[in-house]
Order: sequence, then C-alpha cells, then structure tokens
Amino acid sequence: MKYLFLMRHAKSSWDDPSLDDHDRPLNPRGFRQAPLMAERLNAWLLQPQTIVTSSAQRAKDTAVLVAQTLNDKPPILVDTALYTEHSGAITAVAKQLDDRHQTAMIIGHNPALNLYLQQVGMYKENLPTSGIAVVTFETTSWQAINEVDAQLIYLDWPKRQVS
Repeated sequence: MKYLFLMRHAKSSWDDPSLDDHDRPLNPRGFRQAPLMAERLNAWLLQPQTIVTSSAQRAKDTAVLVAQTLNDKPPILVDTALYTEHSGAITAVAKQLDDRHQTAMIIGHNPALNLYLQQVGMYKENLPTSGIAVVTFETTSWQAINEVDAQLIYLDWPKRQVS
C-alpha cells in the first residue's frame, strides 16, 4: 500500500508586486497555517516519510515548516516539475518516488492539485491553501500507481472545524 499526501502550499504574500510569481514568499497567515496542519498530521498515525515540493518559494517555505513540525522530520526534495498547472506532473513525480517509502507528500499548487483530485473522482471543491488530501494506492511500487484505483482517506484544511 502506498499513501500519497497532497498539500497545497500555505497562504502566500502579494505585498511586493515586483516579485515574480515563482519567488513569492508566505504571508504571516501562511507561516501559521503550515505548522498547524503538520501538528494535525502529528495527531494522526500516518506521516510522510519524504516530502517533494515545487520549486516556488512559497511551496519550499511550506515544506520546511511542515518537515520541522512533523514528528519524523522527513527529508525534502525540490522538483521544478511541480511548479505547473498540469495535474499530470503529480503522477509523474509520484511514480519516481523511492519504493522504500510507503508514504510521501507532494507540495504543489492549484489548479494542478484540484485537477488531480477531480480526475481521481474524489474531491470536487477547491483545495484551500495548506489543505491536505491523502490518497492510497493498492500497490507496492510507486511506478504502478493508477489514479483509477486511488482512494481518498483523509482531507483537512486550516479552517475546518476540528472536534
């Protein structure tokens, strides 16, 4: 079984209009959201063993905050392919993951994340900033993952009421 954590980067800043989109950092809310979501994952029994993030600054900032907060402190890899609108990049990156890892997190952007979740038929809404969806695949190899067989087992976002 493989578990893929899909996380949208935390809330970014638009304060400096001269910055390229790729270079936008997190805003104060984003710096609060990312650790909050990692703390919620700490309360869950399953955590990512590795994190692969988009090369955008806001995604890398999110990855660092999440990794620092998670109990297991997973390593972070940066993949420029995740800085895209296309959902196919998520599958392509996931298929390259090390099979020693049963769990992995991809931190990326909308619309790619929304499109991916819609394609697997699991989530029709907008995944908010810092939102996390976890899908499972009945396989022992990342190369064999198939969106048709994916199952959504976890969905959370910062403003969701936790009981």
